[in-house]
Amino acid sequence: MKIALAQINPTIGDLSGNALKIEEFFAKARDQGAKLVVFPELSLCGYPPRDLLLRRDFLAEMRETYVKLRRKLKGAAVILGLACQQAEDPLLPLLNTAVCFKDGEEIARYAKNLLPSYDVYDEPRYFEGPQRVSVFKLDGWALGLTICEDIWNLPGFTPYRYRFDPVSTLAQEGAQVVVNISASPFHVGKGELRKRLLSLQAQKNNVFILYCNQVGANDHLIFDGHSLAFHPQGNLLAEARDFEETVLVFDLDQEPVLQPVSQRREESLLKALVLGVKDYFRKTGFKGALVGLSGGIDSSVTAAIAQKALGAAQVLGVLMPSPYTSRESVEDAQKLAQNLGLKTLTVPISQPFGTLKEELQKALGKEPKGLTQENLQARLRGNILMALANEFGYLVLNTGNKSELAVGYCTLYGDTCGAISVLGDVIKTDVYALAREINREGEIIPERVLEKPPSAELRPGQKDEDDLPPYRLLDQVVRGFVEEGQTFEELVDRGLPEETVREVLRRLRIEEYKRWQFPPTLRVSPQAFGYGWRYPIAQRFFFHRQ
Repeated sequence: MKIALAQINPTIGDLSGNALKIEEFFAKARDQGAKLVVFPELSLCGYPPRDLLLRRDFLAEMRETYVKLRRKLKGAAVILGLACQQAEDPLLPLLNTAVCFKDGEEIARYAKNLLPSYDVYDEPRYFEGPQRVSVFKLDGWALGLTICEDIWNLPGFTPYRYRFDPVSTLAQEGAQVVVNISASPFHVGKGELRKRLLSLQAQKNNVFILYCNQVGANDHLIFDGHSLAFHPQGNLLAEARDFEETVLVFDLDQEPVLQPVSQRREESLLKALVLGVKDYFRKTGFKGALVGLSGGIDSSVTAAIAQKALGAAQVLGVLMPSPYTSRESVEDAQKLAQNLGLKTLTVPISQPFGTLKEELQKALGKEPKGLTQENLQARLRGNILMALANEFGYLVLNTGNKSELAVGYCTLYGDTCGAISVLGDVIKTDVYALAREINREGEIIPERVLEKPPSAELRPGQKDEDDLPPYRLLDQVVRGFVEEGQTFEELVDRGLPEETVREVLRRLRIEEYKRWQFPPTLRVSPQAFGYGWRYPIAQRFFFHRQ
């Protein structure tokens, strides 16, 4: 049987637009001889639709769109995803559904059983799992349907185990081919993790595994596509490219079909962030981005990503020098803009900073303290960026990184402003790795930016490591605690300095209120701050030993 995995980039809520995209990709697959065309999880409405699922009008339009689409697609079988009300009682929780139909007639219907509620997932809020499966025949093959999390129920692949296992149940009921329609968000290393999982499932259950994943970005979540198929012996049968829409056509009993995919960690990270920015603007309808250019590594990498995502004409760099901005930083920002082909504006903050400082001194009867003066500068820059956003109808890209966000090394309503955070899930050492990836084929980010010690330049001679542990240590604590769930004792046992670990975890706990007010952050790690990080602000559980 010739099969097509159609990894598409749907827009959440654009039911008619998504239906047209499904028609387009169905035609491409059918023209290549596919007898079965598989689309991702909730492909009709886009994933995740969140509280759109609570609207009756949204559900009614989705149902109508599906019925019309089912009548149109002729000449091959189709599997796609949508959300459905339960026929017995529309007030029961919804079903996250996969349907298989051919020439207008529905052949099979399946509801997702395993509903994740960890990290960025919140599916029990909307759906329930019926704890049952079914096997159906298509072109002489026994097929079973699963959806995303249904296939992850092996030890070590999720934070907890589920009592019911859809894949092994399908195998016991005679399925030869298990189809998994998915909307599995990207993080660095996820591609290899999926390959290992799917190979194990294929071998364990002696079935073909067909895995079709969504591609594109929706808000903070990035989906890499990278659809896959595995033989019952665990061998890779087909592999789709990552971070692009594609149709992957292959036959169950022929040679593997392998499309090109990213080969390096930094390559996939850069592609993910570019796609995240590109889709955020395309799907919200905004045309241009503003980036504050300081001459430092974070703003340089953010600007380069924006230029790749939107094109140079749609990115405006803003220089906002203060009394403490070095000549080298201005030169580096200008050189970066020149290399990227960006237009720039320069709005110095020395005069408004001086005026505000004088007025505060009058009110206080003394000179404002150092931290107050530093944060004044950051908030002036935030005001300028937001004013220019109003003026041009652009969105501001936040340039902060995960290491600084973890310990609150940022200013509320200053450098925390923006419509989306590009690097908020990227630790500082990975920001440098991204810069080297951007410069892989020639200098874009000036070499001096990679060599000089990072500095906020908010006071004379300031360096980040005057206020923070060295990034090589800070990043290990952040990655170990936030992304890997390690404890204080485990981090110290790894050889990290006890005082450094204690101080980082102390600051991480008390700065939670800042993260609650941070922009949406593109997720590229197993655990990002933001939607999937749900720690309370007012709490007294100390992560570090007292």
